[in-house]
Amino acid sequence: MSSNVDSTLESLKAIKGVHGAALIERFGLIKGQALPGWISAEGVAAMVTLILKASQRATKELEQGEFNQAIIESQNGKILFTEVKGNVLAIITTVDAKLGIINLKLNAAKKQLVQEI
Repeated sequence: MSSNVDSTLESLKAIKGVHGAALIERFGLIKGQALPGWISAEGVAAMVTLILKASQRATKELEQGEFNQAIIESQNGKILFTEVKGNVLAIITTVDAKLGIINLKLNAAKKQLVQEI
């Protein structure tokens, strides 16, 4: 993928409390990633694909329109998923990551990625 996509993902990773980010095609192809070594990009892609399918089905069956974004909160952090032009942008954070700041940066990154992919 282009260095612009990688640069955008690296800028998300630079946010305090963010472990990393990845852009994944809906069938699991990794289009770009800025993940630490202890996180498997392929593992993230597989999980994102499953979560995306479940989220899309849920929003459809509950007549909530198109899937836009999901947040999973756990004991050790958060995982944010958002749709970007038929792809999914996943961000993995710590527990104390500030969602307000991340959402601002995420919206800016989405705009950049739409132009880059």
